[in-house]
Amino acid sequence: MKTYAIMLDIRGRRVAIIGGGSVALRKARSALEAGAIVTLICPDPPANVPAGTTVIAERYRPEHLAGAMLVFACTDERAVNARIAQDARAAGALVNAVDQPDDCDFFAPALAAFGEVQIAIGTGGSAPSLAGWLRDRVAAAVPEKIADFAAALRDIRELLKHRVADLDTRMGIMKQLAGPEMYERFAAQGPGALTAEMGTLVARASGI
Repeated sequence: MKTYAIMLDIRGRRVAIIGGGSVALRKARSALEAGAIVTLICPDPPANVPAGTTVIAERYRPEHLAGAMLVFACTDERAVNARIAQDARAAGALVNAVDQPDDCDFFAPALAAFGEVQIAIGTGGSAPSLAGWLRDRVAAAVPEKIADFAAALRDIRELLKHRVADLDTRMGIMKQLAGPEMYERFAAQGPGALTAEMGTLVARASGI
């Protein structure tokens, strides 16, 4: 199976989760943290449903998926999850059926976040535990100030939009600013090092 890595902005979008076990609750928490509007459908919902979740204490029906952008099928019955997947696709939603890769349109990666920097590791649904192990190994190697560095680069990018009209030139400058050498200078000297280097690169690109 060939997959393509994309990160979706689900803020304000509806996510429907069918099931009431630990996996369903974990999906609910993650979706809420991402700013989604979360609905949990389960005939016997547990007491520890995350705050902010809309709970529908009913057996699943296709109508429960109306308006959903993403659907998580988290029941303990494979046939039910497969039916939910069909219903979700018919409703125009993307679906993830837990432990059933063939019934998935997307896979939830193992994620590590450092401010605006996110590391996502996936295995195409084949081995989520392996994805978690790899995420932890990669996350351990992330530089300490990477979140601050990313925020500073965001500000520099906005400045460049006003100083350099050509997109390719801007991208070239950002590529030079986002490397390991500039990270070390940033870590030692702060945002001023980035601003100064940006000025040098803009002048060079302008032939000044």
